[in-house]
Amino acid sequence: MNIEQPLVTMIATDLDGTLLDSHKQVSEETRKVLRELKNRGILFGIASGRPVESGQILVHDWGLENDISFLIGMNGGALYDMRTKAKHKYYPLSGDKILEIMEHFKDMDVIFQCMLGNDRFVSKSTEKTRAHAKLFCEHEHEVDLQEFLPGREIDKLILFLDPELMPAVRQRATTFSDPAYTSMQTADNLYEYMDPRINKGFGIEKACKHYGITPDHVVAFGDAENDEAMIETVGLGVAMANASDELKKIADVVLKETNDQDGLAHFVENVVLPANTDRLEHDANARLG
Repeated sequence: MNIEQPLVTMIATDLDGTLLDSHKQVSEETRKVLRELKNRGILFGIASGRPVESGQILVHDWGLENDISFLIGMNGGALYDMRTKAKHKYYPLSGDKILEIMEHFKDMDVIFQCMLGNDRFVSKSTEKTRAHAKLFCEHEHEVDLQEFLPGREIDKLILFLDPELMPAVRQRATTFSDPAYTSMQTADNLYEYMDPRINKGFGIEKACKHYGITPDHVVAFGDAENDEAMIETVGLGVAMANASDELKKIADVVLKETNDQDGLAHFVENVVLPANTDRLEHDANARLG
């Protein structure tokens, strides 16, 4: 994709640290560009580590149901079409494999959280984990995971921990591996395991296939490690000013503005919209919803 004159049929964005400000809100400037993207017929979607069920609640609360076309959840493990209400899930982890992973961390002060939609089945429920679940519109259930997991399929495993412990958790994760799963840090207090075929790049490919478009004409915004595959998959990958150094290295564009400075909105206003002045129709490589 030519950065100067990008033909854009779809925009995808991470949530925390990218679309949302530090108060977990969508700014008025961002709302304005979302409305204009809708007017131009450019698809706009969210690609998040959160379940799509949580995304639906948040989008409703923000009053953006008419401006967002799709949700990619579970870091690419689920796709939800906002118009048709169709949900697609891909490659869950087996509960038996999750028990194997838990064994490797059993001596560390982490809380295991197994995700099924927006239900968290946790090894330990605390005031902090309950507040975190509420923030992300998820329901927490404390269970005996040794009894709960055998024979089940789980969307992903989250290790919830104090940020100070993250270097040790990352180091421990390098000491074992299995072709049945992969892992990554997704926040300063979250480390996640999922099927190795699942990432946000995979989610983008599924969304493109769903709408009948190609990744070459997609712009994606991100800030963290779990955005890397998405940034590499699309025609134009954009890193926020507050993005990790690793993401900035692989992005096509690194913004000067952070998520608190409306970086996404300014890029759309100054680069995307001027290069896409006419409304896209079906023959412009987009099946619009």
